[in-house]
Amino acid sequence: MPATHPAGANPAFSIRVHVPAQARAAVETIAADAPGSVSTQSCPPDATGAHQVLLDADSGSTLTWLTAALRDRLGPDLLLCEDLVFSAASTGKLSQSIRAATATEHDVALLDADADRRVIKHLVRHPEHIDRYTGRHHRVALMSDASAVLDFDQLPASAALPAVESQAVHLRRTTGLDILPLPVAAGTAADLATAVRLLAPGVVAAVLIHTRLDHVRTAQAALADCPVLLLDSINDGLAIAAAAAAYSTLRRHDIDVRRARVVCVSPDRGGDLSGLLLASGITDLTLYDPVAQGIQPLHRLADRTDLIVDLFGLIAPPPGIPVLHARPETPPPFAAATTGPRPLHALPGLLAAAVATGKPVTAHARIAAVRALIEQTRPGHSLPPLDHPGLTPAVTAAAVAALTGDAAR
Repeated sequence: MPATHPAGANPAFSIRVHVPAQARAAVETIAADAPGSVSTQSCPPDATGAHQVLLDADSGSTLTWLTAALRDRLGPDLLLCEDLVFSAASTGKLSQSIRAATATEHDVALLDADADRRVIKHLVRHPEHIDRYTGRHHRVALMSDASAVLDFDQLPASAALPAVESQAVHLRRTTGLDILPLPVAAGTAADLATAVRLLAPGVVAAVLIHTRLDHVRTAQAALADCPVLLLDSINDGLAIAAAAAAYSTLRRHDIDVRRARVVCVSPDRGGDLSGLLLASGITDLTLYDPVAQGIQPLHRLADRTDLIVDLFGLIAPPPGIPVLHARPETPPPFAAATTGPRPLHALPGLLAAAVATGKPVTAHARIAAVRALIEQTRPGHSLPPLDHPGLTPAVTAAAVAALTGDAAR
């Protein structure tokens, strides 16, 4: 049966049920009776004749109602009811692969103590060969102190694992690097920096995600002398995507970027965003703090504003003005990433460039990444789709050129 997708159905609230053939129609009826939108998709029957039906609800409340109704009305005909979000999380989302040959005794002997001893002796004499004879050159620590996980308050480090693992999967897919998801039980930003320093011998780079920006800045300052490449999802991800989206949004509304009047709401949440907006050609930029100034002054600026870049989550922005929603804690769904920025627009390419060159990300590299995103954006959109096959290669190439150019200066 072809899938139906009512407006609002969200795969984040999905279940898969197994029912006998005679109960499949009842599943459709129950889904139609739900208080919210539910999409359904049936798979061919299995060897026993049981049918699998995938149901996507629009919210947690609809899913709760749907699950209870299926159990109540179907009774023993509900052979299985599986919440797919928890099924995906229970696998760990990411696993290691063995690169060394292990098919024969000879292969295994190359992983034994005598073999390791020979390589270690060589590396002690020639430390510059570490990346030649180990896997460090393609191993990245993806780290969080759980201080800014989506819209949660401070979490226990282990509770951040689902979000860190998901980001690890995306970075692995786009870069091919070995991404190690590592939440850190760090009481302070200094503790986080210490954790990065302790891991540095085994990784080429560390990326800080789901971590408060002030913690990121403290860690960066503490690690200034550490050889590990250090990136973060705000400065090396969200800020770049938001700057590119602002430029493209103005262009989409036929507003000259050089004459555009842009208001950035809560700019302190955006890291380098203000500088990147200026670097992209925007010259009239107002930095607005709604906590200190309230909302009314922003409305009074409405007749002198062409675009609002909102990192705060305004409930009632001035009507009639394009608003670019860029709140770090609430990234848009993947399907809507052409209209709203996500760190994954730029972060994979910048990470790949830093690893390829062995150089830390610079302001020039971030500006180059902004331009690459703008160039990859189709007319009518603010950003390229995240599954665009040329997205990460374009950002990587632009950042590599900027980093090698910085080194030559």
